[in-house]
Amino acid sequence: MTTITTILLDRDGTLIEEEHYLSDPALVRLIPGIATPWKTLAGRGCRFFLATNQSGIGRGLFSREDYEKVHARLLELLRDHGMNLSGAALCPHAPVENCSCRKPGTGLWEELAGKYGLWPEQTAMAGDKAADIRFGLAAGFAETALVLSGHGREEALKLGLPPLADHENIRHLPVRPGWPRYQARTLGHYLSDLVQRTAHQDNAHRI
Repeated sequence: MTTITTILLDRDGTLIEEEHYLSDPALVRLIPGIATPWKTLAGRGCRFFLATNQSGIGRGLFSREDYEKVHARLLELLRDHGMNLSGAALCPHAPVENCSCRKPGTGLWEELAGKYGLWPEQTAMAGDKAADIRFGLAAGFAETALVLSGHGREEALKLGLPPLADHENIRHLPVRPGWPRYQARTLGHYLSDLVQRTAHQDNAHRI
């Protein structure tokens, strides 16, 4: 069974509430329900990283300084809840620039992997867009998860994913081209499921 030691996260709509071209630190709000499973996974050795497209910079809608202020507020909120990011990478380019770092291109992964010594076979990616899933698949990650917060619901429809039943918070999906391995209502639900699977791995190692 694969051991996940690295979790890459999209930002807008995944880790924080979706705000159109966010540039105001006062509008940064964490997605509810992530703190408890996050801290449990961190206690088991998992590290969390941010991989985010910020085309608003390239489009001239806000500055790199605005992004840094928003990021500082995000880190502050995480610390207030006992969480932290081990690193972050962003793509500041507009889509027309055809850069290699904009997801689903793997430039952000290459930056993080080179800087922090990360391995794709031990990495999971969670995001609210198909581009996040294609990014994770192209990088060869152990698993990917589409969360239904942010743009996730409309993206799930585009991918043709079966809808979650009312009683479901997460579903393990069959292997199909372009599909994530998991579909979860929120990042918190995905992380909680990963906590349970990590516990099973720990128990298996003790036997």
